[in-house]
Formats: sequence, structure tokens, C-alpha cells
Amino acid sequence: MPTDEPMKPVSAIEAPAKATLSVETETKSPFELSRQYESRVDHATDFSWLTGQLFYVHADGGLWILRYAPLWKEDPNGGSIVLARDLRMDSYQEGDLVTVHGEILSQKSSVFLGGPLYRVQSMQLVDRASK
Repeated sequence: MPTDEPMKPVSAIEAPAKATLSVETETKSPFELSRQYESRVDHATDFSWLTGQLFYVHADGGLWILRYAPLWKEDPNGGSIVLARDLRMDSYQEGDLVTVHGEILSQKSSVFLGGPLYRVQSMQLVDRASK
């Protein structure tokens, strides 16, 4: 059915609104500190004690990592150490905030991980990870 309205030029035709998708390009590192712990982690200048968050890695037969500094903070060890295997970890779980006392054994702990190997003499739970 013809109308008396003049045809609109193509440029004047309104296109439907475009949907905008926000794609998250930043991925979270599996070793990133929980925000609640960022202000609570620390270490002695000689690394005789460290307070950090525990992470478990399945590489090399299973290793415990202690992150004692945020990823963005400059640190000679990259902000984490690998705990020597002679430690009983039955009462700890991934995500716990702990304080360890001990010593760095070697700068290279694993072919898969870059942090130094650390022998723990004692470990205390500071805060239990929430599940």
C-alpha cells in the first residue's frame, strides 16, 4: 500500500542499537594473593621468616608454594618460595595465611617453578582460608 511520506535517505534510517560485549582480557594468576591478605604478608630481610598465602601446585609430584608478596611488588624471589617436601602439611589447606620460620636452601627449586626452595623449621596458621 503506497504512502504519501517521502522515502528517507539510507543515512537517516536508524539502525538498531548495537550490543556491546565486554571481554575480560586480563586473566587472574593462579598464584595471586587474596586481596584480604595483601596488607598482611611480609618477610624478614634475610628470609628467616615469611608470612604468606599457601598455594598447591600439581607439578613435580605436588609442591606447596608460599606467596609472601603481591605479583606487582618488586622482589628478588618473585614474591614466592617453594616449601621443601619434608614438611607435614596435613593441618593446612590451599589459601591459608601462614607464618613460616626457616631458610632458603637453593635459588632453584623446580624445573617448573622459579621460586627458591625453602626449608621450614616451624609453621603457624595465621588465618584459615574460607571455602
